[in-house]
Amino acid sequence: MEIKQLTVRGIKDLQKTLDVNKTDDVAGIKTLSAIFKQTVVGANEMEDSDFENFPIKALTELSQEILVYNGLAASDDKGGELGKKS
Repeated sequence: MEIKQLTVRGIKDLQKTLDVNKTDDVAGIKTLSAIFKQTVVGANEMEDSDFENFPIKALTELSQEILVYNGLAASDDKGGELGKKS
């Protein structure tokens, strides 16, 4: 899996997408698919329904790593998400 580094515009676009999806996002699938489609090479061709076949924990962990990589989330020096207990 190759992750793209987002531009400032790309980050703004992703944030707009995430804000729109908050109200009707069952199990976070729309949020996770939006993150993957904009940051993973080749994922933009996937449908939201394609993401339903993946384990939610794996998608959540991968999306967190993608957000950290793009400077949209913080992690501690052990790779954990700041503010969450391990």
